[in-house]
Amino acid sequence: MEINDIIVLDNNERYLLLKKMTENENNYFLAEKDDKEDKKIIVLKEVHSKDETYVEIIKDLKLKNYYLEKLKDAK
Repeated sequence: MEINDIIVLDNNERYLLLKKMTENENNYFLAEKDDKEDKKIIVLKEVHSKDETYVEIIKDLKLKNYYLEKLKDAK
């Protein structure tokens, strides 16, 4: 996954990956919902398992705010 990719979550919502950062060997993304009327911003963590790569939404408010602050300065 890279910046400017559009991903589709399990709930069929589409998100544009805006920024990426790596911390502790994990990739995190700032993503914006691909919907003209709902520009929801979320933070995603890329997870690698043996058979697949997927994302988890960071829901913990403290963690989300931490990564939002870090991602503001990311490329």
